[in-house]
Amino acid sequence: MQKPVFREICARAYGPETSISCYRAMFMNKPAGKGTDLPWHQDRFSILDTDPIVTVWTALDRVSIENGCVGIVPGSHRGAFDQDDSASFAFLTDDQATAVLEREAHEYLEMEAGEAALLHNWLLHGSGVNGTDAPRRGFSVCYMDAITRSDHGNTFSVIFGEGALNPKTL
Repeated sequence: MQKPVFREICARAYGPETSISCYRAMFMNKPAGKGTDLPWHQDRFSILDTDPIVTVWTALDRVSIENGCVGIVPGSHRGAFDQDDSASFAFLTDDQATAVLEREAHEYLEMEAGEAALLHNWLLHGSGVNGTDAPRRGFSVCYMDAITRSDHGNTFSVIFGEGALNPKTL
């Protein structure tokens, strides 16, 4: 989570002097022959006073269309879809998804293990089930400006900048 390249990405997105927190870090597992279909959506967080914009998704295994890799609609981060105020995601209805996919090009992020994709949180994305006999695992980190607060006033762990977590002292 604290690799120098990720610090540089955050500095470019949020500013070089900005402290960066982690909203969430998730391990994703689509077991062989299983997993869930994740409908097309944007990652939007109504419980935060400011939406994070940077997510780094790292493939822990080779990811392909067959094992449920992430599909994206390039450029879709420029607009926000309606969202239920209690939701953490703006899921498209089947009709919305069909309309978007008919008029917009979409592509799949097939990657080798160890490769990472930089995603804007509003980028429209989804993934399918794993139809292979091998697992499809990934690790995702959502970075945000450390001044971001939850609707209860909570702060989040600082990853880069003053007061950042230090793995050697945890």
